[in-house]
Amino acid sequence: MKILLFVNHGRLTNTVGGVEKVYAEFANEFTRRGFEVGAAYNDEGDAPPIFPINPKTPLFNIYAKPSISPTYLAAKIWREVTRPLRKTFLAPFFPNFVPSLKLQRLKPRLDAVLDAFRPDVVVTFFFADAKALLHNRRAVEFATVQMAHNPAFIFCREAASANELTETLDRCDALQILLPSFTPDFRAVTSTEIVAIPNVVPQFAESVDVDERERAGSPRLVCVGRLDKRQKRQHLAIEAFAQIADACPDWTLHFYGDEYQTDKYQTELRAQIARLQLNDRVFIHPSTRQVKEELLKSDIFAFPSSFEGFGLALGEAFSAGLPAVGFADAPAVNELIVDGENGFLATDVDDFAQKLKTLIDSKELRRRFGANAKKSVEKYEASRVWDAWETLLRETVEKKKNEKKREKFDDKR
Repeated sequence: MKILLFVNHGRLTNTVGGVEKVYAEFANEFTRRGFEVGAAYNDEGDAPPIFPINPKTPLFNIYAKPSISPTYLAAKIWREVTRPLRKTFLAPFFPNFVPSLKLQRLKPRLDAVLDAFRPDVVVTFFFADAKALLHNRRAVEFATVQMAHNPAFIFCREAASANELTETLDRCDALQILLPSFTPDFRAVTSTEIVAIPNVVPQFAESVDVDERERAGSPRLVCVGRLDKRQKRQHLAIEAFAQIADACPDWTLHFYGDEYQTDKYQTELRAQIARLQLNDRVFIHPSTRQVKEELLKSDIFAFPSSFEGFGLALGEAFSAGLPAVGFADAPAVNELIVDGENGFLATDVDDFAQKLKTLIDSKELRRRFGANAKKSVEKYEASRVWDAWETLLRETVEKKKNEKKREKFDDKR
């Protein structure tokens, strides 16, 4: 079976993020399993993907330098002027035409990849990827599995209209979501097969040693993730920590992550830290490849996201044996964190602060929650997840082949 991975977001070579990591792990695992895997992406420049991919996997960069035509320029102006309206119920009346114009530019290069690789199945990582792929003349020849990395209310925003969303997803052969609880919302917009397969959570052999951490001193709260005001909301963790900082003078708060394309939010965060006089207590570090090592020298994982598709960073923190605090109204976060068992779910920032303080004050609670946390992510062990993916891909390809056979039979009749 030939598997083509396709991501069109332009960040595979320059961003250390969850999607980029999953892309590389997917390619490497299925190459290791003996499948023929191709990796298609759309990044400016000649740099390879930031997470290493097996040399046996051919890389297809379909980037094409944009031509600034009057039509494209007008579409970009329209996009910016109407951006606020697309966050309201009026969104269907003010579509964003820029993605469609970009797809037109990429089409010849994508055609060439499909002709050269001739996949049995294509795995698309974002809605725009499926949209580009399924408007291709060869789309009927291969199966398509669309990934959904976010809950439906976020994923569905990627489409220009409700009709475009449904038409595109219905043309996919399967839709993979990360948690079963997302199924009803996705079922409301598509009739295609929906399968829940979670992310892989690495199973660290080591765990945080609460006693050793206490002897070492310098106790730490840690938060790993992209700097993002709308979703990751690091400012809320700072606000919460400020409420308890005086009562916990030895504790510090550490963020690991980068901001995409701009430093605007990081500048806001540093100003917030300075305003709260926490320059010697709160630290913003670049994203790191040494996530496990940073987690193992921490004590509590602070995770103030508004939503997650799964919460890979949270899963890794649990694998390291860290208890966590998140928000009760955050999809995915409120499933991985079981309130009172492996962490706490807070109702607001004040409650977040108090939940952090409760864990800070109790070594035994951190020990118990941390042990429960580690056990709670065992079900996301790699072989289980990749076996589920292999089953989905094999069944989807077989289903597609059977459909093509029936179509040929009907044509003969």
